[in-house]
Amino acid sequence: MPIDVSPFTSMLMDQAQLVALAFMAVVYALKVRWLLRFRAPVERTPARGNEARGVRYAMATIAMPWELPSTRVHWLRWVEFAVFHVGIAAAIGLTFVMPYWPHLAGARPVVLAFQLVFGAATLAALSRLWRRVARPELRLITSPDDVFSLALLAAWLVAGILAAPQRSEPSLVMFFGLTAFFLVYVPFSKISHYVYWPFIRYYVGRHLGHRGAYPTKTVPRHA
Repeated sequence: MPIDVSPFTSMLMDQAQLVALAFMAVVYALKVRWLLRFRAPVERTPARGNEARGVRYAMATIAMPWELPSTRVHWLRWVEFAVFHVGIAAAIGLTFVMPYWPHLAGARPVVLAFQLVFGAATLAALSRLWRRVARPELRLITSPDDVFSLALLAAWLVAGILAAPQRSEPSLVMFFGLTAFFLVYVPFSKISHYVYWPFIRYYVGRHLGHRGAYPTKTVPRHA
C-alpha cells in the first residue's frame, strides 16, 4: 500500500506539478506558434513521387531502424535510444499515476516492471553521457546543456526507481521535485528537440517524397 504523505509532499505531487505543466504548455505553445510561421517551400521540380507518402515514411522511420543506414550499422545505438526514451515515457506516466491513482502502480509486479525499465534507461543515459564526454568528436558538438540534461535525467530515473514502491517520502519528494524542475527547464533546453522533430520530418518527407526518394527503394545490383 502507498504511504500517507505530508501536506507538503502532497502539494508537490499535485498542485506544483500542474503549475509547472501549465508553464511548459504555454512556452511550447509560443514555440509552435513561431514554428508555424515557416512554410515548406513549394517544389518547382517535376513530381517523381508522392509527398504525402514521403511525409508518412519520414515520420515512421523512427520505429523502422532497418530503413536508415546509420541504424542498420549501429543497431545497438538504436536499441539504446529506444530503451532510453521508453524509460523517460514510463517515468512521465508514473508522475501522473502516483498522485491520482497510486494503487494502480502499487502492486509489486508493476513496481518491479517500472524499476527494471528505469534501471535500463539509466544505463542508457549514462552510456550516452559517457560517449559525449569521452569521444573527442562528440565533445566538439557537446554543450554544457547536453551534459547537464543527461546527468539530471539519469538522476531523475534513479529517483524513479526509489520512488516507485511509494514507501519513502524523501524519495517521492526527490522524484517529484526533479519532475517539477524538468517541466520548467525542458522548454529552454535541448531536450525540447521533440517539439521540432515532427516539423523537421514533415519538411524532409515532403521534399524527398516529391522527388521520389522517400519511401526508399531497393535498387537491383545490375542497375
